[in-house]
Amino acid sequence: MALGERIKACRQEAGMSQEKVAELVGVSRQAVTKWEANQSAPNTENLFKLAEIFGTTVDLLLASRESGTSPAEQIYYLYKMEEEKKAEERRTNLKAGVALALAVIGGYIVVYLMGRIFGTAGSQFSVMGWLFGNDPQQLSYLYGWLLRQNIFWIAMAISAIPALFRKKYFSFTTLFGFAAALLIGELCGHNPAGIAYGHGHYGWAIWSCIFAFSVVMGMILEKIAKEKIDLGSSSKIRIWLAIFIIGVFAIVWVIRTSMPANFS
Repeated sequence: MALGERIKACRQEAGMSQEKVAELVGVSRQAVTKWEANQSAPNTENLFKLAEIFGTTVDLLLASRESGTSPAEQIYYLYKMEEEKKAEERRTNLKAGVALALAVIGGYIVVYLMGRIFGTAGSQFSVMGWLFGNDPQQLSYLYGWLLRQNIFWIAMAISAIPALFRKKYFSFTTLFGFAAALLIGELCGHNPAGIAYGHGHYGWAIWSCIFAFSVVMGMILEKIAKEKIDLGSSSKIRIWLAIFIIGVFAIVWVIRTSMPANFS
């Protein structure tokens, strides 16, 4: 008798349903169904739980007249299979994390190039100068400030490193927040009537606040996603999106209205 058949026989002798066994073990009913059909095998931890639930021992649960292996050998085999499965999951997660991080980095590169295309002015210069130059006279204020202070690359690291650990909602929220903050900061940051900050340009303040806000909102979205709800129709997502949009407008409004007037 195979392991799956013995699990089924023990369950029936105990008068339990698959749902009840799944609840006691801490797995899904589908997992129990696959065990009984010999489509998969319980790991060593769940095997001991099953033996305890059925009031038997692992040796008896694994006993098989058709098998030439001992229960100890079967336990070792299951343990090795479990370790191989975990190793495969780690490799899969690593590949997914690297792919996600590269996608995020790719997004920042797109933003970088868009900044070069639309945020560069001045006289003609070489292709390398256009691609890597940081001349304040040829770059828009906010874009140039982010590059000269290396903040652009720090922000990219903030988004990309969590992506390696598959925190995709956080990573893409901060990527979007970075791009939106850069655009809004360039458009709304200039204020000829203002004084003090940034020589009349408040884009740095707008960008900093919006990006920091996107970091917080990314953490919240990552937490919501862990609840395994339907993100496409969840009311929590709609509330989250509304808060994000209102928050961005509020940041711009507060910074703009707090600019001191120039009376000189």
